[in-house]
Amino acid sequence: MIVLGAKGHAKDVLVVLNETMNETTDLTFFDDYTKPEEALFLGKYPIIHSLDDINFSDNPEFVSAIGFPKSRKYVVEKFIDLGGVYTSVISKYARIGSLNVDIGEGSNIMPFAFISNSVSIGKGCLINVSSNIHHDVSIGDYCDISPGASLLGHVKIGDNCEIGAGAIILPNIILGDNVTVGAGAVVVANCLTERTIVGVPGKIIK
Repeated sequence: MIVLGAKGHAKDVLVVLNETMNETTDLTFFDDYTKPEEALFLGKYPIIHSLDDINFSDNPEFVSAIGFPKSRKYVVEKFIDLGGVYTSVISKYARIGSLNVDIGEGSNIMPFAFISNSVSIGKGCLINVSSNIHHDVSIGDYCDISPGASLLGHVKIGDNCEIGAGAIILPNIILGDNVTVGAGAVVVANCLTERTIVGVPGKIIK
């Protein structure tokens, strides 16, 4: 299996993969930003540096370990065009509701995340450690929910949003596409355009 990325978030994803994958599964990491002489990730796993070296003949599955949403989407789409199958990584230590839960392909659900019932999570999302997604929440594609962030009931966020560590989005709030919420912010009002929200209570800045 190929893992996209060989930087910081890849180290976290590897923890989850080691929880869940078969012992016979071979992992290879892809990172075209690393130097060619960096042949191994963490001194153990081979690194592929070029798309020309990708071969899905043995196993078409790949997972993402790229932290930045727009970069993740860009690389994922290239791998899908090459015939790859975008696959989710879900920690066995996450708490996920069993009713009306839809998790899009390629999502990373990290340890101790809480996902309630009646929740929709889009393609390629990162639901990070100890984040909380409460009932009737809808999350678009390629969003990042950082460690300790909480989305309370009936929140809806668009595509490519980044919710900072420890941020709180109050019930019934709607965020549009490409909205960034700063760490520790408390979002008290809708934001339907591409903006950044910071502070307590949250204020919209350009």
